[in-house]
Amino acid sequence: MNLDPDLEWKVVDDKGFNTHVGPMLHARSDDTWYGSIQLSDHHINLGGVCHGAVYMALADVTMGIAALQLSEWRQCATIDFQAQFMAAAKKGQTLLCAAILNRAVGDLVFMQAEIWAEGRQCAHSSAIWKVLERA
Repeated sequence: MNLDPDLEWKVVDDKGFNTHVGPMLHARSDDTWYGSIQLSDHHINLGGVCHGAVYMALADVTMGIAALQLSEWRQCATIDFQAQFMAAAKKGQTLLCAAILNRAVGDLVFMQAEIWAEGRQCAHSSAIWKVLERA
């Protein structure tokens, strides 16, 4: 899986926590949401590979943007998050996250995401968002 240059890639808002993990990019194509991070020194753990928290943050942000769009920009909160790590990515590689909607029912949004680097799947995540009342 590679970054599709035909998609309209935008920088994820770089406020708060995202400033520590990013910069991240996001895009959408029909029923798939994408996120991306170029791995640099601050993404690498003591073992010399991408820290698992980076995978989780990229998946959470990518699926979270999808939940926001699906809920017509109502505030959403992650209420469950599961991650499985499958392969290590290295400094200089680009992580690409692809997220899809499993189901939206009532005020809950169920999603899953895969993260890839250089043709290898590195992680899989699933999560549930609660759509909150409008302020």
